[in-house]
Amino acid sequence: MLFNPFTLIAQIFFYMSNNSEHCCLSCGIDISDKRIDAKYCSDRCRMRYRRAQKNSKLVNELIDLFTQIPNHSVHNTGEGVCLQSYDAINGKTENWWGSELRSMSNQRLKDLIKKKRVLLTGDVIGKFVKKFFQNS
Repeated sequence: MLFNPFTLIAQIFFYMSNNSEHCCLSCGIDISDKRIDAKYCSDRCRMRYRRAQKNSKLVNELIDLFTQIPNHSVHNTGEGVCLQSYDAINGKTENWWGSELRSMSNQRLKDLIKKKRVLLTGDVIGKFVKKFFQNS
């Protein structure tokens, strides 16, 4: 493939015209002094952004689980989302706010998802057994 200087110049003008204010995706500071294709101001911001993306996927997965499990609910409030679970055996209610979920480590979120999946599969098996014995 031959090097075409006009293509490079066209790309530079495209970036300059569309990105008059070139900002870091993570912290939002101006990075117009960096490379044209730069997305972050530093490696620290790059990693922070990637971790936040992973974390948001896990939070969305947890919200999906909460909508499927009995005695679990998702509330949208003015401050954000709140996940609530009620343990009928102990009579305890647990709440997780969106800000708390976003600040949790990925491993803690994965552990919570794992714990809630066990509840979901246990509930599905319980419903199946109950239905099986009702039909007998």
